[in-house]
Amino acid sequence: MGSNVKQVRQAQRETFLRKLAQRKAALAEQGVTPDKIKKDRMVKHLLSDIQRTALAIASIEKRAKTIEQAQQQKQERAAQAAAAPKGKKGKAEAPPVKEGKKEKKEKKDKKEKKEAEA
Repeated sequence: MGSNVKQVRQAQRETFLRKLAQRKAALAEQGVTPDKIKKDRMVKHLLSDIQRTALAIASIEKRAKTIEQAQQQKQERAAQAAAAPKGKKGKAEAPPVKEGKKEKKEKKDKKEKKEAEA
């Protein structure tokens, strides 16, 4: 039951549906009422198996859709990167001045002012 292949899960679901139909037919043949058929342990078990495989199929489809979207986005980014012009970046702007040097000058100015006052 631990398969992550969609075809395998669909085949399992069909098998469970076939077994469920056989079980219901056998119980009806024995003269069991429809209420008791719904309460039969084997019928309940088969219904839960069908539900479990349906959820697994939905999960597989969702995962496949996510993977497909990721591949499309990757292709779009690659196309955009190829379309973008490649070239050396020129130094159009001067490098920013560091503020640390200004602070040192201010400290020197303060020291000179203190010496001048004294």
